[in-house]
This record gives sequence, C-alpha cells and structure tokens, in this order.
Amino acid sequence: MSFSLKKWLSSTFGVFSGKTAKPVKSRQQSPRTDRLLVDAIRMAELPSPVPAEEPRAAFVLERLNNCGLLPEVTEAGDIQVRLHSPYAGDEAPILLFTDLGSKRWHPSESLARLDAENAVGAGLSDSLGCAALLSIAEQWQERILEDENSHEIFRRDLLLLFTAKSLDDPNIGFEPILHSQRDRPCAAIGVRGLSLDRIIHSTGSYRLKISISAPPPARGEEEPPANNKVTETLIDTARTLLGVVWDTEGKTQMFIRRLEAFTVYALTPQEGFLELEIESSEAPLLEMAMNAVKATADKIGVTAGLKTETTLLSFIPPGNPERSKVLYDILRKLLKEQHVKAHEETAADPASFFSGNGIPALSLGIALGREGAKRDIININSVDEGRRVLRRLIIETGARNDL
Repeated sequence: MSFSLKKWLSSTFGVFSGKTAKPVKSRQQSPRTDRLLVDAIRMAELPSPVPAEEPRAAFVLERLNNCGLLPEVTEAGDIQVRLHSPYAGDEAPILLFTDLGSKRWHPSESLARLDAENAVGAGLSDSLGCAALLSIAEQWQERILEDENSHEIFRRDLLLLFTAKSLDDPNIGFEPILHSQRDRPCAAIGVRGLSLDRIIHSTGSYRLKISISAPPPARGEEEPPANNKVTETLIDTARTLLGVVWDTEGKTQMFIRRLEAFTVYALTPQEGFLELEIESSEAPLLEMAMNAVKATADKIGVTAGLKTETTLLSFIPPGNPERSKVLYDILRKLLKEQHVKAHEETAADPASFFSGNGIPALSLGIALGREGAKRDIININSVDEGRRVLRRLIIETGARNDL
C-alpha cells in the first residue's frame, strides 16, 4: 500500500479535513515526497542540539536499518553508510552529506503545523536534509535510482554522511573521508533544507565571539562600580570593526551577527559579548582579517581596562568554486527544468572543504520557504521539486567522466 501524506496529516494533525481546507492546485506529489516530509516532521520534534545528536541519530539509524542497510557510527557520532551499486567498478563514490542537528529546536514550536500549502515549525528546515538522504537510501533499497519517466541505472556507489557536529564546526569530521583511499569521493553534494532557488558559490568564513567583562570588585567593595564601560566598549568595538577596509578589492567583508550585554537585578552590565562573521574568497585575506579582529578587540579592551577574550565559533575555508563548475552547470539546468528561478550568490558553504581539496562540490537546498528564529515556513509542493532535482543531480553527476 502506498504512503499518503494527506491521510497521515489528517489522522495525526487533523488537517485537510472539513470545508476550510485549501485545495492543492499543483501536480500530484510522489509518495516518496510524502515520506520525505513525514520524516522531516518527525525529526524536527526530536531535541537538538545534544551531544552526538543521539535522538536524531537513533531515528536515522532505525530508518537505514529498515532499508536493509548497514550504517556505521564514528567516534564523533557521525553516521556513515555506503550504498553499493552492483553496476559500479572501482570508481570513486559520490558523497552526500547533511547535518543531523538544529540550533533552533523548541519543545513546543518544533511541533509542526500544516495546511495544504505549508509546513510550519521551529527548525523544521534543518531536518529536511536528513530526510532527503533517507529518501535516497529508501530508493536504493530497490537496487536502482529511478526517474519517474525513465529507468536509469546508477553506476557509482553513494556514500551518505549524517554529521553529528554542525557543518560549520571548525573540527568537522570530513578529514577521514578526504584522506581515505576507499571513500574519497569523485564529487560531494551537501543537502540542506532551504533554499532550492539559491546557487551558492563558496567563500571562506570565520565566526568569532568577543567576550568583554569588567574586573571583579576591589577588596572591600560589595558591588561592581556603576558605569557603562562594558556596553560602551562593546559598541565601540563593533563600530571600529565595521569601519575597517579589509582589502582594496572588496573580497573581504565583516558582519555583526549579535551583540548582547548582561545585567542582573537591574545593575549596570558587567559582561557581554559580540558575535561577528568574516567572509573572504581568499584564504590569506581571511586569516589576516581574523588576526586583525583579535588584535583590535584586545587593544580596545586594554584601553578600557576590561578583560577581552576571542573565541572561534566556526570556520569554513574558501574552497575552489572553479573546480565545481561542472556541478554548477548541471544544477542550473535542472532548476530551469523544474521552472525554479535560480539566484546565484557567494556565501560560506561547507562544500568548500571538498572543493578546496580538489573535489567538485556544492550544496543544494531541498525546498522553498522562509527560515526564522522562531519558526520555519516550508512550501510543501517545492519539496517535490527539490527531491527531483537532487535525484537528477546525483544521476547526472555519476554519469560524468570529467570530474
């Protein structure tokens, strides 16, 4: 019996029932797309982030085992499974990777709310990548990757990687795959939730946290001095860094992501932090900018008589987008075939870990919608388009001999 998202949503959430339900105007979705959506909804309900993402890892392992596959769990908690093609020779596999966790899970807001057009929930987009890879594994159970309109046999192995650490973590576990004689891929495809219509040309990124705190009260003082030094220094640091011209060609940019000063019992803030992100297409410029940020923050802190500490939150290398030109060309064509208007931009992309090591790589969003701090809005019909694009991208990449 085929799986029906409509029936599942009706019985589970009570949607698609009664006279108020909106009719679906687009084409009929595939049962595989329905299953993908349900997996994403179920995963989004599981707590994250937690060490090694155990709840979500358990869900993924159960689904892979049900597909008759034998996944491995690394010491870091990553899940890795190789899908063997009976038609493959000694060719290198294609790697598909995604993030297990979410930084935006909420105990109530992550319970999805749905109607005929949208799925809504906190962090829902973060679970779509895992669900898409599970969909690929399910198709592999049938021994072939099939297009609905043709029968094309896939002639390479696939290597699926579900990472327990965030994909922007500076210690992400790509190194074992990069240096493995058996698993080093011919191409790598990162799968995320949003956005299907974005083609990202990778740039490097450092995300830093500058913590500023006042010294403890002097002996004999019961309370810290009442001044606004911490707040003023945070603002002064942000203003100074935003005014820096990092290079003459404009290849390096800096963005303030968050600024916060802490106060207790209405006292003047005695500590706070500033989170910022530096992006550059050139590795030496990126490194120079990071060192300059640290030095600037330290100098401002010393002048103000405050303690400063700079912490690395994440790092993504610049990579080599030119090495991935073949993949970009395929993706542009597939999006056009699905009538998705693509927008090309430069941004930090974990796929650059591979392109910087000579492996063609890019990242692909599965759906259209909007990602928010409190909730994501996912267009249900676009998930079917994203699933089709991903499948075709895998098939056409595997058919290439010029990677």
